[in-house]
Amino acid sequence: MSDPLSDRQTADCTTTTSFSDHGVDDGADLITATYYRLLDAGYREFEPGAEFFAAIETAFVRTYLDRVDDAGRVPDHVAAAIDDARERTCEEFAGRPEADLRTEVLPAFYQQVAGFHCSYRG
Repeated sequence: MSDPLSDRQTADCTTTTSFSDHGVDDGADLITATYYRLLDAGYREFEPGAEFFAAIETAFVRTYLDRVDDAGRVPDHVAAAIDDARERTCEEFAGRPEADLRTEVLPAFYQQVAGFHCSYRG
């Protein structure tokens, strides 16, 4: 797997504005809304593992869909970016149960999603 932050296909793509082509001008909005969606689902503390990252992915996808007008579906390149980010971030935080969900895990997840999205968008 290549590093999405160094292999970008477009020079104007940044993690902050990665989703501007989908109508999301600030990635911080996606991070914050994903965090509150996780809280609403009962996830208060980070727990390393596939199950927790599945919850992060679900919360992020629902947040994304709430903010864009893609006819209720996630485009293939966005889905691929989310899947790759989930895998990469799960590996990164596997041995860090003390990591803070709001200030460490979700920003790292989003940075990976945005980086892969910059690489995958056409």
